[in-house]
Amino acid sequence: MTRKWKPILSTLSAGIILLSQICEAHAQAAKFTQDPKCGSTKGCYTDCAQSCTFEVAWEDKGTAVTFTIRYDLESKTDVWAAIGISQDMKMGSDNVVECHYESGTVRAMRSQNTGKMNIAAEQTGFQQTQGSVADGVLTCGFDIQKSAINLDADSYLFFANGPIFPKQINGKSMHSHIPKISPSMVDFQSAQVIGGTAIQLLIKVHGLLMISAWIAFASIGVVLARYYKPMWAERKLLGEKVWFQIHRTLMILTLLCVISAFVVIFVHAEGWSQFSDDEEYKKAHPYLGVIVTALTFINPLMALFRPHPDDQYRFVFNWAHWFVGTVARILAVITIFIGVTLSEAGAPEYVIYILAAYVAYQLFIELVMEFHECCVVRANTGKGTAYEMKNISDPGSETPAAVNRGRKFKNVMIGLHTVVIAGFTVAILVSVA
Repeated sequence: MTRKWKPILSTLSAGIILLSQICEAHAQAAKFTQDPKCGSTKGCYTDCAQSCTFEVAWEDKGTAVTFTIRYDLESKTDVWAAIGISQDMKMGSDNVVECHYESGTVRAMRSQNTGKMNIAAEQTGFQQTQGSVADGVLTCGFDIQKSAINLDADSYLFFANGPIFPKQINGKSMHSHIPKISPSMVDFQSAQVIGGTAIQLLIKVHGLLMISAWIAFASIGVVLARYYKPMWAERKLLGEKVWFQIHRTLMILTLLCVISAFVVIFVHAEGWSQFSDDEEYKKAHPYLGVIVTALTFINPLMALFRPHPDDQYRFVFNWAHWFVGTVARILAVITIFIGVTLSEAGAPEYVIYILAAYVAYQLFIELVMEFHECCVVRANTGKGTAYEMKNISDPGSETPAAVNRGRKFKNVMIGLHTVVIAGFTVAILVSVA
């Protein structure tokens, strides 16, 4: 049993490490207070609640608009912070103004996005007005003439930041965090205050599909396959044992959700998603997602070619099927943990604690079922109940006596498990939707 529980214990360890990293990242986020002129004489796009990590303020001056960027450096040096002005929520042919903090100097300049690339632009119609760093906060101000960039038209406002690398294009690396995007178009002639970030539909769909797959369908399907093979042995569902039909249905739903989520996010990202110089654990999200998708596809593919239950090599399939499925579950849960912390997901911080409660509950229910299997069923029969799926009419497929001893307990537990998992699924889906 020790070997079988090692991957599950690894999930708990990885979850604890992940939670500690997330909490540390939140604790290290330096803060400053919102400009008191926001909402009166200035418009602002900011993440300020009680404190801020970035703020973009603007003030209409007639023929020009004055912008001020403030950004918490988090003790970093050689960084850039920038705004993008766009007619849509995607990186395209957009105007950019970036502020470089390098060697103690703040320097502002214009650039241009062309597709996925950023290139230098003419510095006409643009003038830097201030640049300083105080108490770990970068302040960068500049005027943009409306003749250079059409600021009379409402636009989406992007905020991004990243490290400066002299050898890279334009002396900077790609953004280290997914850019913040104003949830609505900005009127640069107004003094509106905007918070939050736009969450695009396909990102939501991706997250909802993955949560449905692993929190809902897989959580119930795995428990059924592990502990309920002897149950309802006298009944068939569409010609197969009840546990097998339910397990297969749930795992097919898991597969369909995972593949759909995989396709959706690649369509949204128009290729591969990368994070440069972000928190280390966040960089793993796209890689883990690909691994999870591959494992999810491999497992049912193996099942299609499984040997007969009486074959001498059937145990190889059994262990491979269990191992691939267990690794996929562990990595999927870790990937979901990482996913809800990404700024582009827009998930509230408390979702982490719901997910942690789910992991604790799933471990608890499997430990309880394992204890029941080992100490109640096997103690009375001298063998386990997780025998091979066979036709009910096959020799040796009679219901073991131990089933009757644990039937009521298992019926109660699967009902309770289904209700609790449904509760966790709804809570997480509603939180991230």
